[in-house]
Amino acid sequence: MLAITGGINLWYVSNVTNMRYGKYRLFAEVELLGENPYNGDAYVFLSKDRQTLKIIRFKNHKRFLYDITYEKGYKFLQPVFDGNTIIYELDFKYLAALLECPVVKTISI
Repeated sequence: MLAITGGINLWYVSNVTNMRYGKYRLFAEVELLGENPYNGDAYVFLSKDRQTLKIIRFKNHKRFLYDITYEKGYKFLQPVFDGNTIIYELDFKYLAALLECPVVKTISI
């Protein structure tokens, strides 16, 4: 169960796309960007092929990693932002759209 609500600050990290990273490496990547991943905020990562999305969060002295993968033929929406920063603040409604609106890669007729 995804325990993320609208009351949590969400951040989309655009430069980390290697989904072989586990939670410890993703926490370290956020720290390398000058952010504090231990403040209760959630950080969202999307793979290059947009089939895998990972979310990390720290709460009550525990590290959480949510790993969500679509089956072949489906992808997550591609977030598009203005500017060239690496970390973007993400509204909860956009996370909900990312998670619930798959993009179909092909249509079989």
